[in-house]
Amino acid sequence: MTLEPAASITVLTAGHAPAYKALRDEALRCAPEAFTSDYATAVQRPAQSYAPRLSMPADEGFFLGAWDTDGSLLGSIGCQREERPQQRHMATVVAMMVAPQAQRRGIGRQLLHACLTRAERIAGLEQLALTVTAGNAHAVRLYQRAGFTPYGLLPRAIVVAGVGHDKLHMLRLLPSSPLWQPIASHEDH
Repeated sequence: MTLEPAASITVLTAGHAPAYKALRDEALRCAPEAFTSDYATAVQRPAQSYAPRLSMPADEGFFLGAWDTDGSLLGSIGCQREERPQQRHMATVVAMMVAPQAQRRGIGRQLLHACLTRAERIAGLEQLALTVTAGNAHAVRLYQRAGFTPYGLLPRAIVVAGVGHDKLHMLRLLPSSPLWQPIASHEDH
């Protein structure tokens, strides 16, 4: 069995907006049920419209990119902290995507691990939430193995071409949380 080389994970910046837009447009086109944004709208957005998202202050959150050895952006994940003072202990994991040609190579797991590691270093951040399309068993398992637990289901959260898709809401406590308990590792190594 030949192992694929690991992707290089870096923090995305405003200068990465064109690569991010290309990855996002392709993800929206190939897996519309996985996103609340739609391809027809997103493809009209200029790449630079993503620059603010990719250049937020470090204590507000971050976006990470997984790069191939040839410099191609293979995937990304974001972590956005809540703005209101009474919710600053929470952040949302957003925009997890892996290019279709790079899927099933462990890149999603690598991105999620890097996201968790970086989020744990943000002062005062205690928990991460996310939503995932409930029918995407592979993604649900990925999040569960990383310690996320379901806390609710929103039926027909999005409708694509007349078909409703439920969104599973998941939560993971960070070590800084007063409710945190060590999680038995479920990672596949």
